[in-house]
Amino acid sequence: MTAKKELYFIRHGQTEWNAIRRMQGQWNSDLSDLGRRQAATNGQFLKPLGIDYMVASPLHRTQQTAQIIDSLLGIGFDVDDRIKEWHCGDWSGEMWGQLIDKWPEEFAAWQADQFFYRGPNAENYPDMVARAKPFLAELLTKPYRKIAVVSHGMIGRVLVGTLLAMSPTEMLAFSQANDTVFHLTQRDDGYLAQHFIAGAGPYDGLPPR
Repeated sequence: MTAKKELYFIRHGQTEWNAIRRMQGQWNSDLSDLGRRQAATNGQFLKPLGIDYMVASPLHRTQQTAQIIDSLLGIGFDVDDRIKEWHCGDWSGEMWGQLIDKWPEEFAAWQADQFFYRGPNAENYPDMVARAKPFLAELLTKPYRKIAVVSHGMIGRVLVGTLLAMSPTEMLAFSQANDTVFHLTQRDDGYLAQHFIAGAGPYDGLPPR
């Protein structure tokens, strides 16, 4: 019988743009000092767990996070474009607080339907689900049992929500802070979801948004 997989979903550490609430999407922003400490804490958490495969988004913040983690794991990591963050289109690089002034109608429409609404030149959640599904299908065929995925807040939510067969409402109901790791364990009837915060836990389920 094939051994059940354990999947660890890591969000990148805090970035300079996270700290000032500037939209990143698929644009690059480097880790802050706090973000580097968060990545190191998650690396220390993962070190004794026997992770045998790691894959990361190609954006700077995830690469920096994966490099810090791998300085402790020493297993190397692959890179996959399909787990880049949500592409936020024309809002890329904008301050969160200015969106409602610059795009009042579009921002209101997005707030009213964050799952299906597609902002100006942006992705929506179904777009992210469409790239997450083949990534996950391939990931689950790999000959590894304990897998770490270093990604982002929104695509990370999509990856986990897709594996847990969540509805749109359920997928939007949880979130992942920069110091939080989601842990999904395969079972015959699906996945058991837990999370760790700054290496502490496990805590049942996923943290509410």
